[in-house]
Amino acid sequence: MNNTKTLWGVIAALVLLLLAMSWSWYQSAAKLHTAAVVGERTISEADWVEMLKEKHGQQVLADMINREVVFQEAKRLGITIDPERIKKEMEQIRESYGSQADSEFRDALKKQGGTTPEAVEREITYQMLLQELAIRDIAISDEELRTYYAVHANRYTHPTKVRLWQIVVASREESEQVLQELKNGSNFATLAKERSIDPLTAPSGGDAGWVSLADSSLSDAAKTVLSSLEPEKNSAPVENHGKYYIYRLSDRKEAEQITFEQAKEDIRREMALAQVESLDAVLERLRHSVGVKNGQLPN
Repeated sequence: MNNTKTLWGVIAALVLLLLAMSWSWYQSAAKLHTAAVVGERTISEADWVEMLKEKHGQQVLADMINREVVFQEAKRLGITIDPERIKKEMEQIRESYGSQADSEFRDALKKQGGTTPEAVEREITYQMLLQELAIRDIAISDEELRTYYAVHANRYTHPTKVRLWQIVVASREESEQVLQELKNGSNFATLAKERSIDPLTAPSGGDAGWVSLADSSLSDAAKTVLSSLEPEKNSAPVENHGKYYIYRLSDRKEAEQITFEQAKEDIRREMALAQVESLDAVLERLRHSVGVKNGQLPN
């Protein structure tokens, strides 16, 4: 699973589901709460949620039905997901946020998606179960798997990754000044907040998260410097398109080759999914198999 696409797909689904699950409570309680006051008009939380229900209600209901049929059918067939797969996916999502501590990750999810690690984990489980249900009758030989691995060997080489921090300034002179301040004992994160002109990383003290040394956003000069920079050391200024970067690493993960045996099951799933007509068609069959009767949404 692609962790960036997975993350935003998960968050979008969870936001809509949260609205639906909250509706019954709002029906009785929200009329007494104010969402906003515009001039002399008061907009209640009930008005607000009613509008959301009108716009997204049917989609949310369909999503809730899909999740229920997938979990029910997977349980009936005895299909489960290895916790290590879910853990790996969660670690990739956490890594994309640059969150090291559990509290940082939880805060980032709440701030950007209004969700929690537990809800994201359940959504990932749902997506994985749906895939397993879709491919459970598709057989692929070991010979086909080995051929695929050989043809796509570069996909199973993980490049070196670094936990990157940076200070970006507009001139070489200022970069030398910043570097001297760092040598004199100034805190890197503090200087990044004060001096860096990079709008993405400056507010977080220069934190760029985990970055692959194969990332196209890094200049060749930056890749050369970062390939030999030791953790907790500051780099010399690196020029790129008229800006000057001072880098610092807090951790490093060396390049590794994923063996065929390690990649085998992922390859099997990928090749099998390529043979599935569509996951929407799979969901339609599951709804028919489990049985779904639509009621009416409350007014």
